[in-house]
Amino acid sequence: MLDANVCQSFHGMEHNMFFLFGMRSKAKGIAQVESVCTKCNRATMHAVVETKKFFTLFFIPVIPLGGNHFAKCGVCGLMKKCSPELKDQVQSRVMAAKA
Repeated sequence: MLDANVCQSFHGMEHNMFFLFGMRSKAKGIAQVESVCTKCNRATMHAVVETKKFFTLFFIPVIPLGGNHFAKCGVCGLMKKCSPELKDQVQSRVMAAKA
């Protein structure tokens, strides 16, 4: 049984809390596409990478905030944002491979 004095002392205490929150990006390679690089002018394989941003709470990804697709040249390393057409083409290939 709680004493009235104990309840009053807990009621008057100040409670300090902290939250760790932030942003995190995850990158995942999803396909290989042959294309001519705009920097080194060579026909090489480009790795298509999907990046996603998340809002994190205590280092746990909680809310997805969007993402992008990039193509990285295998020779010079140039990364450029994929066009919507290439993005749709790669996504349809990935979905077909999973089926």
